[in-house]
Amino acid sequence: MLTINSMKKKSIPLQSFLITLDIFKVLPSEELKQLENHSVQKEFLKGYPILWEGDSADYVWFVKEGHVKSVVHMPNGKIFTTCWLQSKSMFGTCCDLKGNRYGCHAIAASHVTVVGFPRQEFLNLMERFPKMTQAIVGLLSKKLKVSKERLALDQEKVERKILRLLIELSDEFGTTIPLTRREISEILGVTVETCIRVFSKLEKQELLTSSRGKIHIIDLSKLNGFLTTV
Repeated sequence: MLTINSMKKKSIPLQSFLITLDIFKVLPSEELKQLENHSVQKEFLKGYPILWEGDSADYVWFVKEGHVKSVVHMPNGKIFTTCWLQSKSMFGTCCDLKGNRYGCHAIAASHVTVVGFPRQEFLNLMERFPKMTQAIVGLLSKKLKVSKERLALDQEKVERKILRLLIELSDEFGTTIPLTRREISEILGVTVETCIRVFSKLEKQELLTSSRGKIHIIDLSKLNGFLTTV
């Protein structure tokens, strides 16, 4: 379990990272510096837990480098992947910023560096700088839209689910998606074997290739076009 006692104060300047985030662009330089001084930075190898569902939500977390996956445990015992996050993404408190506990697990999906900011200080900044709050609302609205679209996939056949997910992920990661076929199956809740069969078909159509933990979309427009035929 990740606790405050196991955290180490960041050892490198973070202001250059902060100003790339819309959330923090509106803050005066002195506020950014104070936030930077109070931040923590941690590195995790792929597969290691970053935080656990139910842990005290003392920090608001962002992905600095690498990728993080968010998962929840379902009542039937299965693990459901709710989202994959790349650099600049907020995680841990997205579904309940004012809650006292994290609502999901966060796991390193690659070698990852994450940055945390004290939650209460973060909330205080939101109260003082309305434009920061507006930026967060925009970010969370986008996440809600993606979640809604993901739920709609449940009504479609597996091949269309996979195609739609790949197109959705290309908006976030570009034509090189840093996921395996197994990880795609986890996101959609389908068997790995089914996912492999669909990927084999798509590779034969020369729409994509997969190797070394990555999926390469050869032609995104053709992939979109193929979606209309299945």
